[in-house]
Amino acid sequence: MRQSDYLDLFCNTADGVFITDAHKRIVRWNQGAERILGYPESEALDRSCFQVLCGKPPGGAFPCGQNCTIHRSGLEGAPRGNFDLEAIDRAGRPVWINVTLLSSTTSEPPFVTHILRDVTRDRKRTLALERFLAELQSPGAERSTAEGPSMPLPGGRAGNPRNRPKVPSLSAREIEVLTLLAEGLPTKALARKLGISPFTARNHIQNILVKLGLHSKAQAVSFAFKQGIL
Repeated sequence: MRQSDYLDLFCNTADGVFITDAHKRIVRWNQGAERILGYPESEALDRSCFQVLCGKPPGGAFPCGQNCTIHRSGLEGAPRGNFDLEAIDRAGRPVWINVTLLSSTTSEPPFVTHILRDVTRDRKRTLALERFLAELQSPGAERSTAEGPSMPLPGGRAGNPRNRPKVPSLSAREIEVLTLLAEGLPTKALARKLGISPFTARNHIQNILVKLGLHSKAQAVSFAFKQGIL
C-alpha cells in the first residue's frame, strides 16, 4: 500500500483526524477535524499544526508551538497517552479536544496522526460544577450549603440510598434548561439558546427549584450531577 493510501485510510473515520509530517506541517485534514475546528481542508493543509490549533493544555502551561515535545515523542515512536487540549476554532472560539496520537517511525517520511474528539460540553459541565461547588462553599453561602445536596435529604440520612426519596421527574425542557445551567449560561443567554423569552426561562428555573426542593441554581446543578440527572 502506498503511503498516501495509508494516510487516507486513517482519515476515513467520523472522528476528527489530522496528520502531520516531521516538521509539524499538516498533510491530511478530514471532515471530522473541519467539523470540530471549523477549518476546511484547503485552509489547514500545509500549515503548522500549532498555528491552526493555537492550543494549550489545562492550566495554560506549554502551549502548542515549534518546540512541541508531544509531537517529538510521536516521531520517536513513543506517543503519549491521550490528553485534553484547549484549542481555538476558526471563529475564534475556545474548544476543548481530546487528542490521541498514532505515529509511524518506519515509514519514509515519518508522520504523526492526531485523532480528535470534541469534549467541550463535558469540560464546560465540569468547570461549571466546580464553580458552583466553590460558590456553595464560600463564606457567604454557609446557609445555602446547609440546605444543598450534601445535606440529609428528607426521609433519611445522606449517604443511605435506601432512605432517599425518589427524585422528582423533570420535563424534557427542564432537563434542557438544567443542562445549560450546568454549562454556566446565565438566564438571558440560556433563553437565547433555547429560543424562549427570559421570563419563560426564569419560570422553567423556578419550576425546577420547586420540584427539587432547592433554593438556588447552584444547588440544582450540583444535585443533578449527584443524582445522575445530567
